[in-house]
Amino acid sequence: MSRKKKLSIIFLIIIILFGLYNLFWFVSTRYTYRDYVKAVPKESGAHIQFDEKKQLTYNVKTPDYLYFTGNLGVSNKEGMVLLIWPSLFGKDFEYGLRIENKSEVHEIYIDENLKPVSHEPTQEKIIEDNYEEVKRLYDSAQEKFF
Repeated sequence: MSRKKKLSIIFLIIIILFGLYNLFWFVSTRYTYRDYVKAVPKESGAHIQFDEKKQLTYNVKTPDYLYFTGNLGVSNKEGMVLLIWPSLFGKDFEYGLRIENKSEVHEIYIDENLKPVSHEPTQEKIIEDNYEEVKRLYDSAQEKFF
């Protein structure tokens, strides 16, 4: 087999593999995020929705091209945000909080029991001080997305 034919076969294999990866990415991200984008319809080019009754903003960030990580968010007007990262097929979730207190911003990974993953006393204190609002964001996210 000539060198030109070998290179053509290798190039064809690479293109087929890339096409399969794209297909897998497209199907898996659409499958994972389909219910979330239904819960938060697209407005002005983004999946963002404000709930006037609860005074909360919901958002869905679908994964960028060829990435598998997107997120769901619930935020209040005081600058507290609960972020949720679904796993590849939406079975498991990771949670994070972003809390603004006066001039400080705290970013904390939490578990489904609203406890800090790192078990640092300062993070536990921050969550304890804001527990009612953290719980409200978490419950609203469960109600909206799941």
